[in-house]
Amino acid sequence: MNRWALLCLAICVPVFTAQAEQLEVKKPGLAKLGQKQFLQLLVARNVEIQYGMLGSEITGRLFRAEAGLYEAVFTLGIRDDDRLRQRTADERLQNFATGNTAALDEVVRSNEIGVRSKLPWGGELTLGYKVARRTNNLIPQTSRSGSEYNSSLNLSLKQPLMRNAGRAVTETDLRIAELEHLASNHQLKLQTVKSAIEGLTLYWQLHRAEAVLTLREQAYANTQAMVADTKARIEAGKLPATAVLEAQGILLSRQAEVIRSEHSLREAQGKVATALNLVWTGRAELSTQPIETPLRLDLKMVDISEAEALDMWPPYQIAKIKLQQAQDRMSFARNQMRPALDLFFGYSGTGYDNDSRTAQTIARTVKFPEVNFGVNFELPMRGNQKAEQQFLAQSARVSQSELEIESIKNSFSNDLIVRESDLKQATDVLNSSKEEVTLRQVLLDKELERYRLGVGLLSSLIQKQLDLTEAELRVLDNRIRFEVAHSTWLYAQGRLLSDHQIQIIEPTAIRK
Repeated sequence: MNRWALLCLAICVPVFTAQAEQLEVKKPGLAKLGQKQFLQLLVARNVEIQYGMLGSEITGRLFRAEAGLYEAVFTLGIRDDDRLRQRTADERLQNFATGNTAALDEVVRSNEIGVRSKLPWGGELTLGYKVARRTNNLIPQTSRSGSEYNSSLNLSLKQPLMRNAGRAVTETDLRIAELEHLASNHQLKLQTVKSAIEGLTLYWQLHRAEAVLTLREQAYANTQAMVADTKARIEAGKLPATAVLEAQGILLSRQAEVIRSEHSLREAQGKVATALNLVWTGRAELSTQPIETPLRLDLKMVDISEAEALDMWPPYQIAKIKLQQAQDRMSFARNQMRPALDLFFGYSGTGYDNDSRTAQTIARTVKFPEVNFGVNFELPMRGNQKAEQQFLAQSARVSQSELEIESIKNSFSNDLIVRESDLKQATDVLNSSKEEVTLRQVLLDKELERYRLGVGLLSSLIQKQLDLTEAELRVLDNRIRFEVAHSTWLYAQGRLLSDHQIQIIEPTAIRK
């Protein structure tokens, strides 16, 4: 299978996503792309769009990282203490049986296991179990066992009552990360439609270069036929010998135009290949086969209102997300201005025995409970200037976001009117230029008839042919302006991608 066949298989996929992995494209051979296939291929391969996809995936991963806020943490601690020290006089007097032992030689092994978790309202809950085994040179003097065991089952709670209290404060970073991910997805869509508009502009420039080359080649062929006809008329004695010089001069001019058009075509092909992220050597051809948009368009938004179009406008969505982020940060800064008042609560059961199992049983039955309760209060003596300034900064940021939203609304409304006006104007200009071509063709036919009858001048015929070619070039330029204006109008309504069967799938959703 040749390289172009692989490309054909790729671009025949009906729906594209902004996932580069879903499309494998080889270097193209002779590729005739319609604007829909070109745009789908562009979205699948464009480097800037792929870069935006990775940015969306990064923010998605960061959001998932923040979603682990309430994940329980398993703790395990093992500690060995080995001490050799002198015993104090009080220690020796406390127990007559060990009073003659002047030094303490002791080894303590502590094992602790527990679970710690963040609570939605801002507190931290810890549940742990600890076993300590003590062995020294005193225990055998008072007990048959060589070790003592101390077990404890502990439950503790630290709960903020003012600063850092409440679920809204606890989940601030989580909401900020989620909003950042949503903004990144809208940024990806914005980058995609911008790249699509730029790509379509390159596509129509390539189409223009192809059409211009065709027109120049036709003009060159017509001039060649004119030179041959002029030579025949000179031989027949109907024209002076100098007449051929004028025709040959025009022929050289047409030949130069063909060479320049070929260069322009190669340049346009290179730009399209770069946009498609393809290595183009200049030997392979990239050509267009567009389906022209009908000139009779219903420019009224029947199926979508201006408010719905604004709601799909990525800059507007990004601005709303920025406002929500600023409001969340402002709420968090307001909370940080409060004094710190934390509640502490602890409950534990202990067990002590020379046998480890007995000590564990006593601790679990909580025969000897221990309860502690307290509060901790902190208040900056000169005011919390840091939190206050952060609150004022976030308040200003909220005002900025609100101003940006209002500006985007006004700009979008005005831009939508301008885009519709541009499309109507481009339609009228294109219709007028088509009528001009029809008129120029009639004038050329009449001048050609006069020339064949021997009453017309060669210079007049050459001028009429030049006028027709220039009129056809104007039609081509106006057609491209119309197509670009139509694409921009679809872009303003948020329909550019959907009308070309392109759907952006969230990258992180694909790779779950």
